[in-house]
Amino acid sequence: MICYYHKLLLTSQTSKETECRLGNKMQTFQQGVIFYILYLSHTVSAVSPAQENCIGFESTYHLDRACECVVYQSYGGSQGKFTSPNFPQIYPRNINCILYTFIGDIGEIIELTFLEFDLDMPRRGVCNDYLRFYLDLDRPEVNERNHWNYERCGNITMLEQKVVYSSGRSLILEFHSDLKPANHTGFRGIFRFLDEKQFMTDCIRELGTACTYYCQSNNLTKTGKFFSPRYPQNYSPGTSCQYMFRGLPGEKIRVVFQNIQLYHIGGSCENSPDVIVVHDGVDKAGPVKGRYCDVRNQVEIISSSQFLYIDFYTDEHNQRQGFAATYEFCSNCYNPMNPPHNPSTDWSYITTAAPHSIVTSPEQKGPFNCDQVFKSNVTKNGTFSSPDFPNSYPKGIQCRFTFVGSNLERVQIKFTHMDLFYPGGNPLDPHDCEGSDSVSVYVMTHGELSDLGKHCGKRIPKMVMSHQPKLTVVFTSVQSSPSVTGFKASFQFLTNFGITTGRQDKRYECGFNYYSAVNSEGVFTSPNYPGFYPRNTTCHYRFYGKKDEEVIITFQEFDVDGIPPRCQADTDSDFLEFSNFNTLTPDRKMRRYCGSSVDRLSKKQISSDGEFFRVTFQSNEVFDGTGFKATYRFITTKDKLPADLPASSNPSKVSGGALRLLPSKTLLLLWILLLRQL
Repeated sequence: MICYYHKLLLTSQTSKETECRLGNKMQTFQQGVIFYILYLSHTVSAVSPAQENCIGFESTYHLDRACECVVYQSYGGSQGKFTSPNFPQIYPRNINCILYTFIGDIGEIIELTFLEFDLDMPRRGVCNDYLRFYLDLDRPEVNERNHWNYERCGNITMLEQKVVYSSGRSLILEFHSDLKPANHTGFRGIFRFLDEKQFMTDCIRELGTACTYYCQSNNLTKTGKFFSPRYPQNYSPGTSCQYMFRGLPGEKIRVVFQNIQLYHIGGSCENSPDVIVVHDGVDKAGPVKGRYCDVRNQVEIISSSQFLYIDFYTDEHNQRQGFAATYEFCSNCYNPMNPPHNPSTDWSYITTAAPHSIVTSPEQKGPFNCDQVFKSNVTKNGTFSSPDFPNSYPKGIQCRFTFVGSNLERVQIKFTHMDLFYPGGNPLDPHDCEGSDSVSVYVMTHGELSDLGKHCGKRIPKMVMSHQPKLTVVFTSVQSSPSVTGFKASFQFLTNFGITTGRQDKRYECGFNYYSAVNSEGVFTSPNYPGFYPRNTTCHYRFYGKKDEEVIITFQEFDVDGIPPRCQADTDSDFLEFSNFNTLTPDRKMRRYCGSSVDRLSKKQISSDGEFFRVTFQSNEVFDGTGFKATYRFITTKDKLPADLPASSNPSKVSGGALRLLPSKTLLLLWILLLRQL
């Protein structure tokens, strides 16, 4: 059998030539050609495992199981391909044991990327053909004491992670197939040997802790990187890490999470078992700037002072890769006039015009520049409009209005005038803005541009709000007309999400408290009401009554996008939920509510079981609604009249996502029983 034992060194030169060294240094050009051809033939041919390739220092595991082995070894950063036997043909049956052994140099780790994966499907939850992953080895061998990290079979959709990493310089895959007939092609992938230093956190770890880091600015070092524990491997169960940043006086901290991959159960990040919480201050007592979970990328955070505190914690189950981030201590952390040139994050890519929207208009003799940038450190509010407003605007132009706030701020846009040329029908009720003069609003969601709406004609758009400190409005004129006057809008940089009642709770990005001792009744609304609520936003409304008090909530307006009655994440539903607990623990007695029917929740009441009550509003990254407007009233049991008796929080009295009032006879009987008790 052919020995398949790679010892390769691939280096990249400025001429992009690839040098492949095998054994001693090649002496002649002819030898180089021969070795290169041999290398290519090995990387494209099916593997030929052999027992003599197996490595055994102290273990007899490969002998006891009669394993055959394929060994891939690095000399300074090599890479290549690996496959199952006979790939892409059907792999043989009754493969007792093939060990794929990857050996890196000192200071290297191994990365495996699976491009194809097709093994026999599990039967009754058991893999008959399988690939076992040994990712945490001290040396390039397995023995009876080593336990694999996990075992996989089935197709590639069943791989939770298609890219895996070793913790050290060794990694082994064990492949097995049984005797039962099957028709599967196996697997194909790419291996790389990586320098482990690129995944080392640049901050100082506190002695005696697993992952408490101090990142401090000095006159020599202003930038660095930091990672979740074990990155790029999965983090450990029950992880709890703290990253404390301290700049010099006058500096701020800019953090960019380039990659976030955390286990998530759906819904709000506040309910997620694995989460990153960023506090704008020295410790976790500082205001929360953001909570991040699930899969995200290119998340940017800028502190308001020289301090920033990041808390990362997970539960004991279902680990993922974690996060990779960079940090920078800077006096001027963001310059919106010179954004980074990255297609996924560069806001200039939302326009098809030349950079900075310098467009030659047919009505102009030279370039026409109508771009504007509004920064919250210059002004907190103002107006913007189409060129030459209130006169007709030029045709064939495109203007970009960019709004840049601080991390805790949101951008609110309110259109006050709309008169754009619309040739497609009634401008007061436009149905299609394609090919017409238009105004579009964009925000960033998960590192990608999201369109909040394209508007044309004379219908004034609803008020909009960003869920991050950045927002861009793009005005495009195609034809124009002497009779139109353009548009005008106002903007504000807000930290209260447009919610003007209650006392803002700085522990949360969007949290408001209502106290009976301050106001016994009042009004509360969704963010940005009566405009569209911002996407990816969680708001908590907490009501604190006095002893023996309850709070009654009455909804006057209700438009929360979603599919009742369950309002689950898998239906892309935004929702409203209620709880009698002063924690983020869901109240099983209370259902979620969503939908836009006025009859469902509008004019209906819901009450607390005691003096505390929590209402939580959650929106996702798709679709929008105008939210809700509700009143609250604190009452005591003695003051409660029959008309005040609300629908119970018991699920038996809730149907289809809507609350049902009790029949009048039932209310009367309850009122009589209550009077007897008194």
